Amino acid sequence: MAWAIEAFRTGRDQAALKHAALPGAPADHAIGGRLFVPPWSVDAVLNEKLVLGGAGGQPVRRLDLKAWGSIAKLLGTYNALANVESVKDIEDNKIVAALPRLFWPQYDWQIGYDNMFRLARAWHVYVTPEAREVFEAKYDIELDLFMKVVLAIYAGTEDSPGVSYARIEGVGASRAEIASVSRVIGSNFEGQMRYSVELRDSDLPRVFRRSVIKERPLFEYLARDGSKGFFVPSRECLLLRITDGLYYDIVSDPDARRVSGDKFEDLCFQLLEHFAGPENYVERERETSYGKSADLFLLDRNGEAGITVECKIRRIPQRVLTSPDPWRDCADAFDDIVKGIVQIWRTQAELYAISRPEMVGVVLQYDPWTVMGNAFIQEIFVKAGDKADRLGIPKARRIPVALVGYAEFESCLRWYEIDAIREGIRLSVEEKYHGYQLSGIIEGFAAKSGPKDTFDYSEIAGRAVPWWGELA
Repeated sequence: MAWAIEAFRTGRDQAALKHAALPGAPADHAIGGRLFVPPWSVDAVLNEKLVLGGAGGQPVRRLDLKAWGSIAKLLGTYNALANVESVKDIEDNKIVAALPRLFWPQYDWQIGYDNMFRLARAWHVYVTPEAREVFEAKYDIELDLFMKVVLAIYAGTEDSPGVSYARIEGVGASRAEIASVSRVIGSNFEGQMRYSVELRDSDLPRVFRRSVIKERPLFEYLARDGSKGFFVPSRECLLLRITDGLYYDIVSDPDARRVSGDKFEDLCFQLLEHFAGPENYVERERETSYGKSADLFLLDRNGEAGITVECKIRRIPQRVLTSPDPWRDCADAFDDIVKGIVQIWRTQAELYAISRPEMVGVVLQYDPWTVMGNAFIQEIFVKAGDKADRLGIPKARRIPVALVGYAEFESCLRWYEIDAIREGIRLSVEEKYHGYQLSGIIEGFAAKSGPKDTFDYSEIAGRAVPWWGELA
């Protein structure tokens, strides 16, 4: 069922119809379509099924999940339950504080997992020599071979939810190496059910619990003839595991983590340089009396205005993602964002104390920490102000700073002029815009001028993973 719904939504309708009688056209199942089934709901239902099986529950009723009526009833029942549960741990009058928790999972799905943006960004940042060394030491399989096997499984499940070992061997992997991939990101059905029970946190509403399908997207099967293979409920989650999911394989190593931070800054530099246009140019960090300045500068050639950019690669931890009040429960986790704001202000005071072009700043985040953060953005700036006071940064140098996710900032660069983006950043510090996406602010006063030429992520992916071009 899960594979068929995803296949239909992503345009593989003929393959999907072999496994479920889904009505309408693929467009009807896309976001905003009349038959849209939220992928996060399908993911959650699969996790519920695994937990019930792992806990030894017995079925009391069977549903024909090839029939649309049964699918709609199952997901409708789950969504009704999830909607009630999603607010059970939210205090009275605290719904605004909980908005990020409600929005973060959906935002990630909406960006999409099976696109060149997701692959290239993650591979540029996480597939480094240091990461390759850490991965092999941890799992006893080369990272590049691991990725090739996963991509072969992805290709093999385009028209069917299952693929055999024999079909995967074409990428040059032995059966033992294919089994190693399964040990890293999969198990047989019994193992997956046990893992789902281990992950279960009964104190959390079920919609916010960790996903077995995202962490271990491969379900190994043993056919009657003794052959082995994998079922893949979600090809999107399979790709997630070899893109942003690689972070969890290397995060424990400080050298790999540091290099990834540098690579994210480099990616942001390339993005800015691509969209700068002839009237602007990009510079990297500068030396100052206190050390390194903010990471990047997007400046106009007349020396009249610019954007100072501080890049933050830190991922949103699970405790923040699942909190009904992220600032109350996890304020310390936002320190990196606070430091980014202060770094921009400190750079402004150091570099532009005498010559003062009209500058604004952006804390550019790999993950969108502050989207929908109406309830706590003001607190972040108060904390930044306190730190700036201790450092003696004059209030006159505390320029407007927008807190923006990478995907959102790229969208702004592609569709709007730099002048409009600067004005949107200036307005973002007003309380009425706290929690807004930057594009939502800009569209209130500026017309779109794009789209400009697309940033070439295929080239980025090819440099990070040289063999990618052979498969693409």
